[in-house]
Amino acid sequence: MSAMPTPTPDDLPVSLRDIVFGVTIGAIAWLVRYACSTEKNSLGYIFRRTATAGLTSLLVGVATKGYFSSEGMAFAAAGAAGYCSPEAVDAGLAWLRKQAGKGKTPTKGD
Repeated sequence: MSAMPTPTPDDLPVSLRDIVFGVTIGAIAWLVRYACSTEKNSLGYIFRRTATAGLTSLLVGVATKGYFSSEGMAFAAAGAAGYCSPEAVDAGLAWLRKQAGKGKTPTKGD
């Protein structure tokens, strides 16, 4: 039997590599931001916001693929989106909850 060749970074598809870089940049941006914060939060809070930052960076990276002529600029856009996305998602969820609260109708007997 022959031994399987060792995979090299060049064997990885470019799109998969870019996705991994995008998620990593967003997640690291949030973790650095959290590390510099003086607030103490739970691990669930940190995980949720880190996942949000990584996912947002992924989506921004995919959406802007081919838009920027510089690869560094594309990574900067993905990192910036990951950096600010936890607050944007929290604000969006608060707005949706507020809108849902306005749509409530009183039930019989109230």
